[in-house]
Amino acid sequence: MKVQVNIKNMGKKGRRIKPVPFEYERCPKTAEELIEDTVRIMVEIFSERQKLSQGGTVPDPLAAEDIKSMAEIGKVAFGYIYNDKEPDVEKAVDTALLAFKDGMVRLFINGDEAEYKDEADNKEGTPICLNEGDEVTFVRLAMLAGRMW
Repeated sequence: MKVQVNIKNMGKKGRRIKPVPFEYERCPKTAEELIEDTVRIMVEIFSERQKLSQGGTVPDPLAAEDIKSMAEIGKVAFGYIYNDKEPDVEKAVDTALLAFKDGMVRLFINGDEAEYKDEADNKEGTPICLNEGDEVTFVRLAMLAGRMW
């Protein structure tokens, strides 16, 4: 099943959200399954990039607009991954699910929020209706700390 996952571009001009196609092996029936499958896809992509970086593969040259966009956020990089530690998929999935349950990550499907249902109410998970070509957006909330004097 192909789903469009919205990803935000970095930089001042990159405030647009760009849909990226994700291919899921199964049709997730709950928000938890969708999060788990998405994390597994992202860890797989990271592992592939990590292996290419360790193998000494030369990355594709950056376009002028890529360099300009990266310069706006303060770092121009080719995408090398210097960390050779293998990612722990299960830990990543557990962390993502905990963030969803705690309300630190919000999930939107075609603009409608999929809210977490308490485990006491629903032991199977938070039901969702996902179809081919749907648009999925994950929003990570960041808590701001500070004092006002």
